[in-house]
Amino acid sequence: MIRSKALFSLPALFVAIFLAACSGLPKGTVCTVNCGGGTGTVIVTVTSTPSQTFFFPYLGWAISSVQLINSSGSATIVQGALPPVDFARLQTDSQFLGKALSAVPAGTYTSAKIQLKPSTAASYFYNSSSATLFACAPGAVCQIPNTVPGFGAATVTVPVSFTVAGNSSTGFSLNFDLSKAVTSAGGMTFDFTKTGAITLSTLPRQGQSSGSLDSLENFTGTVTATTSTSISMSSLSSDTRTFTMAATVVFDDPFSICTAPASFSCLAVNQNISVDAFINSDGTLTAYEVDFLDPKTFAQEAEGIIVTPVTNNQFKMVVTNGMGTLSFLPGTLATVNLNNAATFFVDPKNLGVSTTPLGFLSSSDLVMGQTVMLQGGTVDFTTNTLSNYTRTLLRYSSIGGTVQTPSGTVFTLSGVSPFFTNLVTNSVQVQTFPNTTYDNITGGFSGLSTVTNASIRGLYLNPNSGATQPLLTAQVRAH
Repeated sequence: MIRSKALFSLPALFVAIFLAACSGLPKGTVCTVNCGGGTGTVIVTVTSTPSQTFFFPYLGWAISSVQLINSSGSATIVQGALPPVDFARLQTDSQFLGKALSAVPAGTYTSAKIQLKPSTAASYFYNSSSATLFACAPGAVCQIPNTVPGFGAATVTVPVSFTVAGNSSTGFSLNFDLSKAVTSAGGMTFDFTKTGAITLSTLPRQGQSSGSLDSLENFTGTVTATTSTSISMSSLSSDTRTFTMAATVVFDDPFSICTAPASFSCLAVNQNISVDAFINSDGTLTAYEVDFLDPKTFAQEAEGIIVTPVTNNQFKMVVTNGMGTLSFLPGTLATVNLNNAATFFVDPKNLGVSTTPLGFLSSSDLVMGQTVMLQGGTVDFTTNTLSNYTRTLLRYSSIGGTVQTPSGTVFTLSGVSPFFTNLVTNSVQVQTFPNTTYDNITGGFSGLSTVTNASIRGLYLNPNSGATQPLLTAQVRAH
């Protein structure tokens, strides 16, 4: 990831190593792994490429096993009971699966076997066709039924070229390409065995800080513990993660929660925050940015993607994350009753924009595709309804499309899914900033001239509000 200036999160990955020793091999057999070369540490992350056919507000899959296999068939098995990854969000983010708890034998691995299955949480799709699809009306967002072909457990073996050197720390990222795995055959079909549907890339990612392999960004949750130099966090979409503060860590305090200037001393248990961190080669996490969302007194939060227009003072959202025992679980389709007394803000993090910009000032600025976090309120789990919340906070959305006409600090993202119904031409003007990051792009903003397909992580303002650039981007990732 190239930085223009000089993070449904998962438990630690449990690993067992099973492979045959090279001693006793038949004469003439070439040993390609564990042949006196020592062992190494391996880190695993996950990304995705969005579908060109369907838009998924939330697409949860569980990766239950990853195996690296050498040319002799010996396998190193990475396995664990993992909560789901959200392939919809991972078009702009990386998910840290963890590191091998046992050292991985040095050698060259030629294939990878991945076992996966849909999450037990519901996943959703937008029906952009003119016909009813799986009982889903045109223009509606509906749960993906279990009857969809391929939407079930699968074991996929893909060719790779990955080398572990002795006494080294390395890693790889698995990319799940939905543009290849998901087709409209039979209405909708998932097939991760298609060529290129799953690929493996050796870490580190482009432009990573020395000693880091990838980045875990926008990891949002509640502080569960603190030390003099670190914090631990968890949320309803993740287990506990521990972050050590970088010497140059930046603290964002857009809502004046802390005594200025914001610092580490403002962090406390039961506080909701968002963290950007480097994934280090030893599997630890180093926070380089901390964003204060709520005061030290615990606040319930429900975060999700708006999937219907506001009608009769209500809208629906697919919940993607939450903090607090009285919040909805990820995958819940929740009905939100508007609270006219609720305040409206955006979470700018380090973009340097106002917390109350044109395009998100009232309920009239709520549009499909926005990611919002709702503070507090009354939850009815019988009807999955939220009422009487006190704050509506606009947070980052992930939006894919085609990069066009980059100039100055602005470009056009065309070919956007019709799910974003307020974009009447299926395109949006994108504003970049000095702190915008560029993933898989060489040269920062100037490198956009060579990019075709990309996904944007940014604040999506109401495009009909008069905002000149309705999409304020924190990251651009080329696919």
